[in-house]
Amino acid sequence: MGHDHGNVIKSYMQVFYALAVLTLLTVGAAMLPFPHEWGTPGDILHVSIGVAIAVVKVIAVMWVFMHLKFDHPMLRFFVYVPVFLFSVMTFALNFLESWAYTR
Repeated sequence: MGHDHGNVIKSYMQVFYALAVLTLLTVGAAMLPFPHEWGTPGDILHVSIGVAIAVVKVIAVMWVFMHLKFDHPMLRFFVYVPVFLFSVMTFALNFLESWAYTR
């Protein structure tokens, strides 16, 4: 009843390279020179870009290392929905916090 997972080493290496590239993108995004006049919105943009890249990295790890690509779609639904809700909550709290500082 087992599934043929194919060449898992190839999948692991693809995720490794993707994570390495996304980590470099995160570092690059943190160094983006937003104008100082932007103030808090520039900080919000830095954090938002970093969180968005982190969500992509989490999904890649879950898809391969948690073997979600071989699981039933309903199980994937129950895994990805909380990740989506957590991402929305993180972005919302980020914006709400900045709103409190600017108002």
